[in-house]
Amino acid sequence: MSFKKTLKILLPACLLLVLCVQSIIIFLPTISKHIIHSALGPLPGNQPLDFTISRLGVNDTQISDISFGEDLHLDTIRFSYHIDTKNIIRVQKIVISGLNVTLHLDEKNRIRVNGFSFPRDKDVDHTGRPVFDISAFESYFAYLPEDIVLKNSTLIIKVGKDRFCIPVAADIQLDRKTLLGEMKMSILPMNQKITLWATAKFLHVPVQMKIFAEHLYPEMLLAMVPDGERILSKFHGPVDFSIETKDFSNFHFELNNLGLEAAPRLNFDFLKISGILSHDKRVMALKADGPVQIRSPGIDLGPFRFEIFSQIASGTIDQFSLTLQNEVTKTWDLTPKSMALSLYPIDFSDQIQLFDPHFRLFVSGDFEHQAGQLTFTGTGIKSFRKNKAKHKDVLNISGVQVKTEFDGNFWRPDSLKHVKLDALIDKIDFRQNIKDKGIRAQGVYFELPMTYPFRNIKTFGRAGAKKIVLHDKIAPVVSAKVVQASDFGMDITGKVTRLGFSGLTIDFSATAGLDSAMSPFAKCQIAADKFSVTQNTLIPFIPGISQMGDLKFDISAKAYFSYINQNINSSAHIQVSNGTLNFLEPGFSVFGVSADMHFNDLIVPETLPGQYINIDAFNAGRFNGNNGKIRFSLEDGKSINIENFKFNWCNGIVSTEAFRLPSEDNVIHLTLYCDRLEMEDLFHQLGAFDAEGGGTLSGRIPVVMKKTEIGFDNGFLFSTPGEGGRIFITNLDRMLAGVPKNTPEFSQLDLAGEALKNFEYKWVTLKLNT
Repeated sequence: MSFKKTLKILLPACLLLVLCVQSIIIFLPTISKHIIHSALGPLPGNQPLDFTISRLGVNDTQISDISFGEDLHLDTIRFSYHIDTKNIIRVQKIVISGLNVTLHLDEKNRIRVNGFSFPRDKDVDHTGRPVFDISAFESYFAYLPEDIVLKNSTLIIKVGKDRFCIPVAADIQLDRKTLLGEMKMSILPMNQKITLWATAKFLHVPVQMKIFAEHLYPEMLLAMVPDGERILSKFHGPVDFSIETKDFSNFHFELNNLGLEAAPRLNFDFLKISGILSHDKRVMALKADGPVQIRSPGIDLGPFRFEIFSQIASGTIDQFSLTLQNEVTKTWDLTPKSMALSLYPIDFSDQIQLFDPHFRLFVSGDFEHQAGQLTFTGTGIKSFRKNKAKHKDVLNISGVQVKTEFDGNFWRPDSLKHVKLDALIDKIDFRQNIKDKGIRAQGVYFELPMTYPFRNIKTFGRAGAKKIVLHDKIAPVVSAKVVQASDFGMDITGKVTRLGFSGLTIDFSATAGLDSAMSPFAKCQIAADKFSVTQNTLIPFIPGISQMGDLKFDISAKAYFSYINQNINSSAHIQVSNGTLNFLEPGFSVFGVSADMHFNDLIVPETLPGQYINIDAFNAGRFNGNNGKIRFSLEDGKSINIENFKFNWCNGIVSTEAFRLPSEDNVIHLTLYCDRLEMEDLFHQLGAFDAEGGGTLSGRIPVVMKKTEIGFDNGFLFSTPGEGGRIFITNLDRMLAGVPKNTPEFSQLDLAGEALKNFEYKWVTLKLNT
């Protein structure tokens, strides 16, 4: 064949080859795209797949602008591959950059992406709870390479109207023959790093997994949790946590340095929480424990420890228990005025110490019913005013035992069935200073069954004290019945006995608790039937009274106390009858004492004006009177204002002006106003004269009383004009016994005595001096 003929054949053939190569180069991406679509076939959810092959090489290819429906978009995927011995293309590595995946969480808590739901509807057990089934992804395994690198990607989660964006990075190593994979994924919510590491054999249970994070701030995850602002805002960090599992049935976890702000400036620090979460096909169980510290100004309680157990079945907690107790410590110290917790309106001591405290709270149950106990014991409680060195206002409580039982549903307070408070105190000791013997109470107890909200079940508790000691003198025994009267209120009825007085029993009734504004209130009524007070019954309390004389009174009383809106009100009605007094030293006796007194304030104490004490009769040597009335008022608890003192004397009336007891100089100055005293009786009581006739005397006598001495100064009495009589002097020798003979005074008295042995008068004026 000639060269020209050969050339005519080769040139068109070369031109055709060049055109074919150019066509292949131009249309190869489209051809590859078609081949990929044909190889993949219909994708899950029948979602359209669109992409651009921006680079096509022998060993690598890059695809850009990829979209898989509306929920999956990514910038680039770079494939590294090779042809194996069977001439099959094997993808070695995929680098995914700019992946954005949108996950939808529906009302059944299923994850939906591109119309594909996981778990699938058929993977739901008989209770309607979704079952986790990894085989749902089986159809994707054929597309998975040996190494997948994910970077610059974002996971978008949509829950209702909320949208959460979480940056994600990952490196996954896969063996498609054994279906064994190893993954390390970093999730960066709110610019915080959470790492997930796992090795797993797909289509089987995972082999091993670990999730961990360091310096994680829970308060920054508010946007990631529904109602997070209400829940997580109470937690603070930074915290470290890790979760590990080897069989996907038991998850071991540890959480360090978690803080909880229960109230302003009141924090609970969970130093280390460790536990295990296990589950089978039916039940999931959680066990955790760890130390916890309570931090707040003015509070030093030492470390506590908690244990929690929870069992979950069918998506709900069907059993749980919580135990919180303090670790062994010598004291708890409280400084109420420095505490962040508001203790208003109660005025506590400056410092409180609790010795050998043992606190334990136990709660167990489920969502429908819970029961538990709160117990506290200690060897003693001490409180101090000012400081411990001065021992001012010391309160010492020993043998403390408090136990509270509760039973009901705390999620629905209206179904709370039973709460019982049982408190026992061995001894209460109160004194003003360390040397003061003070007041002590022994065997104090309190027990109260209650419900919340209040239901009138009328189950009675009890309260009281077995012995109260006042300044080393045994005083009352208190016993009472207690019954709930409102959500936070109770009624108390009881008796006080063994008061050391014959026939004395105090009956009392009270209502106490918290009002609708959670402020404390108390109302109390006290009644004592008639009882006798004698000298012998007062000797244990007033030892010196045995040297004063003899006394006896019959007393009955009623009193009322209330504490409402931080105000204390009190009042009392005291009745005295059949009173007698016999004083040995001045020879003074009082008979038939009675009174009906109204106190408008017992704290001061204070009475209303115009209170009366009635006296049937009194004797002072040869002097005697009757029908005495003392009108008075108790003003400030320290002084008595005698408004008027009036009595019958010598068949006339004697009254006084107002005066106050005690006076500034402890000397009483008063004026006796005498009205129509019968001269015959007056001279008889003076013991120096006898008189007869109808004469009467009126006037005034200034009196000075200092201790047991009584003196007169320039007193005078004058007779009524026109009513005369006769005077007979007796015992003239006794009158002259103290006057020396041969003196002018003796002569004058002797002459006057002779004249008065039988003296007839028309009017008389008497001057009285001590």
